[in-house]
Amino acid sequence: MGGVTKEMIYAEVVELDRRLGETVSSLEELVSFMKETNQELAEGRARTEALKQALFGDRFDRAGLLRG
Repeated sequence: MGGVTKEMIYAEVVELDRRLGETVSSLEELVSFMKETNQELAEGRARTEALKQALFGDRFDRAGLLRG
């Protein structure tokens, strides 16, 4: 039965480092996508609020309930 050699450990560390690099890259892409999505959602929310105000004026309160 062979033991674990320094070369085997080194090869495993190199592979783990490569996989870590891929993971970091994927996470950076995900964070970028999430930031873009949040920005788009905020813009859409602002457009919706402006449209509601234009259409209904102040007949809706903050909870979205029809007043009057």
